[in-house]
Amino acid sequence: MGCEMKIYNSILEAIGNTPMVKLNRVTKGIEADVFAKCEFMNPSGSIKDRIALKMIEEAEKEGLLKHGGTVTDSSTGNTAIALSFVCAVKGYKSKMCMPKGWISEDRRKTLESYGADILEVDPGEEIEQELKDKDVHGGVLELLPRKKCLEMEVNDRGIWWARQALNPNNIKAHRETTGKEIVEQTDGKVDAFVAAIGTGGTLLGVYEALKEVNPNIKVYAVEPSSSSLFQTETKIRKYMEKYDIPGITGWIISEIKKMNIIEKTYLIEDKEAIEMAHRLCKEEGLFCGISSGANVYVACCVAKTLGKGKRIVTILPDSRYRYFKEEHFTT
Repeated sequence: MGCEMKIYNSILEAIGNTPMVKLNRVTKGIEADVFAKCEFMNPSGSIKDRIALKMIEEAEKEGLLKHGGTVTDSSTGNTAIALSFVCAVKGYKSKMCMPKGWISEDRRKTLESYGADILEVDPGEEIEQELKDKDVHGGVLELLPRKKCLEMEVNDRGIWWARQALNPNNIKAHRETTGKEIVEQTDGKVDAFVAAIGTGGTLLGVYEALKEVNPNIKVYAVEPSSSSLFQTETKIRKYMEKYDIPGITGWIISEIKKMNIIEKTYLIEDKEAIEMAHRLCKEEGLFCGISSGANVYVACCVAKTLGKGKRIVTILPDSRYRYFKEEHFTT
């Protein structure tokens, strides 16, 4: 007797409901259980499909995005791809503002496949010098591209800026889908959640969902060692003032900092993230990217400290396909 199969009305219905897997070989010798949510299995290859769909659908409801419109955002890759993917299905144009010199060929070809226009924006001399040959936090590189998004939106009423780093629907998407799924998949039995910060949407949204079932949930953040937004906030504010960049107030990441919900922030080197990403593929069969390696590396560290009987959940944000040309821990 065959299992019942559902026909989707569009590929957008395939977003979410990703599997959760227990890690076995990379956690050898660790007494706590570590589980990974396979977000690289979303249709466009990353967890950002969730927020792209939510932000666009809410913009439609609010009348901010209309038939024939164009969606833009500042992104180093995954969000740009996810927004362009959703736009392709819904019939919108997509024009992504990306930091010049930081767009991998893999990501460029993916964006072009979805019909996106790419506008390369100089990220700024100081930022370039600060990050040269280092692991990268996308939020630092995206400062001047964000300013360009605002200019485009102000000058063309047909363009809507998604504002991933500021949009409350980023958090809502993860609270209502990612977090809810984790609760259902674990029966709410989660002691700790580990995630790269990025825009902060995943971390805060999942935290809010888990907090409802476990008020004592511990949250651990992951960031690239040489470009931590938490640690370089003063420098970033200096750049924003110099270039007159809007939007520092209301940043999701600023709200997380105010809430003081993070138990500890781990700063991870490229080497640590890359080595674990390779292990996940070779030892667990998980074809995930470098940020996944960083998350699992930290989840294992946390598991060692929490000990036997504890359950740690982390995220595998994107696919290994994004890193064939260059391997860096980028959030």
